[in-house]
Amino acid sequence: MVATDFLHEIVTLLQKGLGAGETFEAIFHMVEKTVPFESATLFLYDREADKLEIMHQEGEEVVDLIREIPFDRGMGMASWVSQQNSPIILESLSKSRPGKERRFASFVSLPLKAADKLIGVLNLGHSTANMYLKSDLEAFGVMAEELSIIVETFILRKSLKQKNELLSKALSDLQEAQALLVEKERLAAMGELVVTVNHEINNPLTSIIGLAEILELSAATLTPQKLQNAIKAILKESRRIQDVTGRLTRINSSESTEYVGDTLMTKLPE
Repeated sequence: MVATDFLHEIVTLLQKGLGAGETFEAIFHMVEKTVPFESATLFLYDREADKLEIMHQEGEEVVDLIREIPFDRGMGMASWVSQQNSPIILESLSKSRPGKERRFASFVSLPLKAADKLIGVLNLGHSTANMYLKSDLEAFGVMAEELSIIVETFILRKSLKQKNELLSKALSDLQEAQALLVEKERLAAMGELVVTVNHEINNPLTSIIGLAEILELSAATLTPQKLQNAIKAILKESRRIQDVTGRLTRINSSESTEYVGDTLMTKLPE
């Protein structure tokens, strides 16, 4: 008689959040405590490829029958069972296919479905005949339903984890792009500021230097009036620079204005 009281173990297993290998090993261990088997193979359904793929195996050989025969979802009986709604139980293979299947004398295949959606197929094999009985068909059906909950939850968690990883990478890429953009904008703003400083300060500074050189070379020959005019001019240009530096400290926006061609300069507050 097949026991089907998996509910407590299902809840415990789902709470652990194990990885793929640990989850499937736990599933097989859970099954083994209620149904004897010598070998077991879990096939998961790849919806995009519409194929069954071996996900986990206990024992050296894949547990399946008639693997030389192709079906819609691959070779072997698991592919055919995936299109059924109830477990398939072969009590004694020595009676059903004499001489063909020497690996297993008793075989059961459980289609794993959730809300009529195929999750996979679990095959169990034993070298002793009549280990799996058709009288246990209903119990095997209940077991398949409960195992489907675990496998489907694992698949959903795996998918969610992959999506979270993709989202995390996209967020990281976005943050990196934002940082590069901020740096680019910062450098652009610095460039505009340099143009502004060069334009607003270089002109009066050039005048100051020119006047100072004249004074240095001809101070002895300048009349008092010309000397006074030169000093006034120097003071005027110096105050222009003082005004510009004061306006620079009051910049509170990134507004720009055209300088020459495509070159921009920071617009200074009035």
